[in-house]
Amino acid sequence: MQEGQAIVLIALLILVLFGMLGLAIDSGRGYVDRRDQQTAVDAAALAAGDWWENYQDLNGVVVPNSVALYESDLRIYSGWSTQSHTSTLVGPQGNLPQDTYTYTFSGGYGLTIVATDTQFNGYEFQFTSTHNLALAFIQIFGGSTTVAIGATATAIVGNQRQTPALLTLSNGNCATNLTGSAQLTVLGDVYTNGTACLDNNLHEAGNCYGAAGSNCNVAQYYCYNSTPGFVPYAPNPTCNPGDITGTAVVPAPTLPDPGYLAPSVGYYTSAQAYSQYNRGTWTEMYPGQYGNFHLSGGAASCAFLNGGVYNWTNGYDSDANGSLLSNELKAPDEEDSSAPSTASLAVPQFWDQNGAGCAGHFSVVNGVTQTILVGPTCTKLSPLTPNPCHSGVTDTLQRNNKWGVELTSIRYDRFLDPTIAPNPCFAGAGCRRESAPSACKLTPSTVVGGNSSPSNIGISINITQNAPGAQYYNVYLNPYGCDGNPNHFGWVSRYDAPGFVNGVPTGVYPNGTAWTLGAVAPAVPPAAGATIYDINDTMIPNPATQCFAQTRTLGCAAPDDETNPQCFSNCPPPANLLSQENAPMALQYAPYTGGDVANENYCQVSPNPGNVIAPCENTTVTPGAVQFYFPNGSCMDQNSGGATYVFAGEQFNWIVIYAPASNTCSNSLNGGASTQYIGTIYTPGQDWTINGGNRSPLAGQVICYTAKVAGSGAVGIDFNPNYSPAPPAARLIN
Repeated sequence: MQEGQAIVLIALLILVLFGMLGLAIDSGRGYVDRRDQQTAVDAAALAAGDWWENYQDLNGVVVPNSVALYESDLRIYSGWSTQSHTSTLVGPQGNLPQDTYTYTFSGGYGLTIVATDTQFNGYEFQFTSTHNLALAFIQIFGGSTTVAIGATATAIVGNQRQTPALLTLSNGNCATNLTGSAQLTVLGDVYTNGTACLDNNLHEAGNCYGAAGSNCNVAQYYCYNSTPGFVPYAPNPTCNPGDITGTAVVPAPTLPDPGYLAPSVGYYTSAQAYSQYNRGTWTEMYPGQYGNFHLSGGAASCAFLNGGVYNWTNGYDSDANGSLLSNELKAPDEEDSSAPSTASLAVPQFWDQNGAGCAGHFSVVNGVTQTILVGPTCTKLSPLTPNPCHSGVTDTLQRNNKWGVELTSIRYDRFLDPTIAPNPCFAGAGCRRESAPSACKLTPSTVVGGNSSPSNIGISINITQNAPGAQYYNVYLNPYGCDGNPNHFGWVSRYDAPGFVNGVPTGVYPNGTAWTLGAVAPAVPPAAGATIYDINDTMIPNPATQCFAQTRTLGCAAPDDETNPQCFSNCPPPANLLSQENAPMALQYAPYTGGDVANENYCQVSPNPGNVIAPCENTTVTPGAVQFYFPNGSCMDQNSGGATYVFAGEQFNWIVIYAPASNTCSNSLNGGASTQYIGTIYTPGQDWTINGGNRSPLAGQVICYTAKVAGSGAVGIDFNPNYSPAPPAARLIN
């Protein structure tokens, strides 16, 4: 009897043991399943942040790639089964864009992605994974057949707190100081490790961080958007959808010195001197070491800075009225951005700013000389033109034998640091740069009678003043004249700039006198000595063809036009005072137009295939970029009388002014309408006093020891991620 009872007890105990074993096995499987999901969402959230930082393309790159990584980590090989996407606005004022993506997968997996643009607080990606895990043992005992296992992860990237527009590293009193009637407009966060001494003249489009005692609360908080080139504005009474206002964050933790480096300085050690290379109306400056650089006096002077590192061993002092130093490449007779491909000129011309008077100029004087085809023998000579029988009446192009002519300035620049890889600008002549087009010049109409003869077009293009930095000129013709259509201008040929042969300066530079480009025509009538001589009127197909920005063949369209002057702290900008802006970044191969292919928005070379939203991603060199380097004891004094307009580039991590932490100078930057530093000022040991100007004198980021904004002018610090050091990678916050 007792033996029978023991058997029953043992049987019951076996059931309990099996239940405990099943619980242990299913619990272990659940733990492993959760761990796998947690790893997958952690990786996917971090990857989403990094992809956003690189491409800013939510639907085309960020979400699809992060979902693919999630699938790969969980070994889901069949892809998603269903997908949905919704968008809304969230946040205290209901103006922060939020996108929600929901996916289901075979095997019971589900994924929800919530992407929220919190503007200066960063882009936030929350990944939530769920899985209905089939239970192996528990269901035997009457339990559920599945159990829901889940994991979540949240990553953030682009938080302005990590890369503020203005960072002062001093922990002292009034490390950031706004005094007088100076107006400071900042797009991005203002951060000080010490106290901020401010007034309501600070227009802050971002947060203000400071140590205890900072009066960040007195600032006027403007509306912010992370889009490059965004213009801050006062809420009225709230911000537009998608924009946001900041607040005071006091006290704030200390933000450390990022410790940026300047590795390329050692490759530019040649001793140089200002006025060493005179090019007539402008001076060509080469990178290297300059001692005691001081521009003063009232004489107009222009200097074109070749790309590289400028080591100011004994300071940089610019206060000369009428001076302008820049690495910007511009066409002669710049066109008006509001009326491209017409005869309208930009006012002011970039190289005429500050009274410099160095802008290039050209004229078209010989015009078109044609032998008109008349009578029954007139036939179509070329498929490239609708009607080669030019009579001024029957010409279907209605041009009355007048052609439109545009020029662009061309030069090649090297970057001498071989450790930057890839460096397409290291070998040979370097990287090609081509300016935006000039205004259009219309050829005079000159018609000669004849019978059954080919059309002979001769055009003479005269340079009367060289454009600073130009080694060559490209010529573009428009059979429709100056009709305002950029797509009608096709490339004809490249010509040496006067005084240059194959890019090398050799001789006399024009200054108010006519210097004919090329002179390739035979010395016979009707076009003796002309720049362009076109037999049979076959040169220019129409409309022009969009070509790779690095090359030009017959009929290629001209580069993109410039854009309107910058509006930032003073809007609208003062009329006829500020120069025009370069075209934005763009992919450089057809069908894309290339954008700016000469200056700060130009990268070598944009990837193919690339991403339209991030055309310069993964490039390493901005051709023609410069960096100002200040060793110990070398200080800077930029006075409003002098003008400096320079851009840094990818190869310098976008640091345009660099001084090691051991350099403790007190510097001044008196902006003026013609001064702008495009890139980051990184001088962790230096004090800066910044005065007024009519444009943002600083387009990037400022990192220094202390900063004081004084005077009565309008000063702007325009944080632009395109012109700032690479920000920190995405990080998990949950």
